[in-house]
Formats: sequence, structure tokens, C-alpha cells
Amino acid sequence: QFYASPLNLNPATTGVLSCDLRFSAIYRNQWSSVLNAKAFNTFSAGVETRLPVGKWDYWGLGLNLWADKAGTSSFSSVHGSINGSFIKRLGGRRSLDMFLVAGGSLGFSQKSINTLNLQFGSQWNGDQFDGSSPNGENTAGWQTRFTYADMGAGLFWWMALDPDAKSTVNAGIAFTHLTKARINFLDRANEFEALFMKSTIHFGGDFRVKRRLAIVPNVVMFFQGPSVATNLGTAIKFDFSKRAQSNQAFEIGPWLRIVSSPTGQIASDALVAMMRIRYGSSTFGLSYDINISRLRPATRGNGAFEMSYVYTLCGVRNRPLGCPTF
Repeated sequence: QFYASPLNLNPATTGVLSCDLRFSAIYRNQWSSVLNAKAFNTFSAGVETRLPVGKWDYWGLGLNLWADKAGTSSFSSVHGSINGSFIKRLGGRRSLDMFLVAGGSLGFSQKSINTLNLQFGSQWNGDQFDGSSPNGENTAGWQTRFTYADMGAGLFWWMALDPDAKSTVNAGIAFTHLTKARINFLDRANEFEALFMKSTIHFGGDFRVKRRLAIVPNVVMFFQGPSVATNLGTAIKFDFSKRAQSNQAFEIGPWLRIVSSPTGQIASDALVAMMRIRYGSSTFGLSYDINISRLRPATRGNGAFEMSYVYTLCGVRNRPLGCPTF
């Protein structure tokens, strides 16, 4: 649900909201059918606001946090960053605005690992695992925790397509891991390649086809080193309020994730069923990944469960921007 976690998607989405404040939280559990209690667990939360600059422009400010843990080694990552953006109105009539946003993020990440639970092939005696046997690894200089700086930058554009901003279109590009830190637990950093920079391209829209019916497509592509992942899908949105300006809606739709391996092989990874419900200031989202990759015999089709929550706070003097709804 990348569309429900904008600060992780692109720092240029910071402050892109038609209210004064937005809080977003998301949780994901993956591969539990294979790893049970050692499954991948990821949590993220962010808060952001916008400050007016002149009549039509804004500064966006945000704080983003995320943490995850996975596997027998309890491999963990914790990240915190401060996001900033400048939201510039490019033109259009008052009811058909077009904006361009430039944003950046600066933060720190910490990674940790528990080596006591790791098992190595050299500790297999032919019949069973023997933890008392040497693991065959040179553990001198191992560190179980380290911290490094991380930076990101991006651009985001959107435009309202009708006077009430019921239909919008948007696109963005982002670059993260600009510091290209060397990520390893050994005291031999020069033996390892630096972390690949990640590039993200995303675009989508909210297209009104009837008074209470809309199509909401979204696409995101991630490029990092030799690996590529693409999520694409479309939701159908139903407004279940009879008012012209409704904050009550239900979305449902299918998604597909396609991945490219370092060897260049392209394959379908998962089918995703998604639904969201918006009621007033709150939006709840649920999605489930059905694994269709070559890992399917082990997962039995069970991929990931994800849930999100977004809360927006609008003040009395709030000025709507006709922007996308994350």
C-alpha cells in the first residue's frame, strides 16, 4: 500500500494534502507461512503538515519513522528522517490548479543482528545440526549494531482535472540512499560494495466516471542496482454519501507485482487484493498478497498481510489544493 505511506514513497509528497495535518501508519507481515514467528514484520508511521508561503505556495514539513525485523538472526532496521518540500503552483485556473513539488529527506538508519541463533553449513555433522562445532567463519571484528546517515530527494507533480478536484492526475520520481553507505556487520568495509541508490517512479490518478463512482489507478516502479520491482493496479471507488463534497468512500481492486532478478529474469511475484474505506478524517486500508512466484510450493500461496491508517486534520482556515488523496 505504497499510496498510503507517502513519506516512504517520495519525500516530495511531504505536505501534499488538502488539510493542515496528516498522520499515516502502516504495518506489514510477510512470509509467516514459511517463517512462522520469525516472519518479516515492518511498521512505519509519519506525520506531516504544510505552511503557506504567499498566496498559493507552501512549505511541507514531515517526520518519518520505520522499523522492521526478520529471520532467525532477528535482523532489524530502524530508520528516522526529517522531510521537507516546497510546493509551487505552476498555473491553471483557481479550480484547475497544477503544482510541482521538490522535496528531500535527511535521516539515520541503524541495523542490528543476533549472531547467536545463526546456523552454518560447517556445523552440520551429517546427521544433525551441532551448535558446538566451529562455524568456519572468521568472526573477528564482527559488530552486531551500526548506524549510518541516509538521504533522499524527489519531484512530484499533480493537476486537478475538474472544478471540484474530483478527478486528478499525478506523477513523481524519487532517489533514496544517496549516501551509498557500506552496509555490513564486518570490520572490513572496503571488501563490500556500497548500498545501491534506489530510484522510484510512480504515477496515478483519480478519475470520476459518474457522480459517485471513480477509477483510481496507480503504478510504482522501484530500481535498485540490478533489481526491479513494479506494482500496478486499479481500484474502483464508490462514494456512499449523497453530498457533493463527500468524505465517505469505499475502494476495492486487484493489483499485480512483477519483479526482475539480478540475472535479468522477469516474473510475476504476487497478486494483491486491496480495499480501503474513508469515513470523515480517517482512512483504513487492508491488502493481502497471494504469492504466485516460484516460492509458492513453500508458501502455499500465502504472501503478506498489510494494514494502513491515515488521519487528516482540517482547520477552519484550511485551503484545499485539489491534490491526490493518499
